[in-house]
Amino acid sequence: MGREWQRLILADYSSEHPIFIDANIFLDYTLPNTEFGGFVSDFLERVELQDIAAITTPAVLNEVSYILLLQRGMTILKTENKDTVRIKIKANGHFSHLCYDAVDTFNEFICGLDGLKLIPVQPEDYLLASDLGRAYNLLPIDALHLSAMRRAHIRNIATRDRDFERVDGIVVWSP
Repeated sequence: MGREWQRLILADYSSEHPIFIDANIFLDYTLPNTEFGGFVSDFLERVELQDIAAITTPAVLNEVSYILLLQRGMTILKTENKDTVRIKIKANGHFSHLCYDAVDTFNEFICGLDGLKLIPVQPEDYLLASDLGRAYNLLPIDALHLSAMRRAHIRNIATRDRDFERVDGIVVWSP
């Protein structure tokens, strides 16, 4: 017998319990995503106003920063080739600086979310992540997020990543 699945809508989230925010939620807002950006914007505004207690980790923010960095570089160079962008970031300080402007803007946004708390990733999270990845067929970064959630006793996650639907003991909220 498989896990019962019910899709819960992020706009309906109103629990006093904290919700973990996955990278794709931040990306839907910052890039922006025309399909989900409005829903995510409303959700993050509720976090900013402290109507919702939200949690994330530096690992999530690093994922977002990396994608924003590459996206800015691809836009500047008018290319879809991420390798070209990575090479140029490492070789050209001015170009790197321009790309990091996107990360700086994101960091300023994160600092303004008063209802968002950062929790650290601990060594035990990393060690448990491989067991969780194996148990739920998750990629390592998602297993690391799940491990940090478990340690912090967080049952709710804001994400569009359907892989979390396979995980017992959490509730997935999607835009």
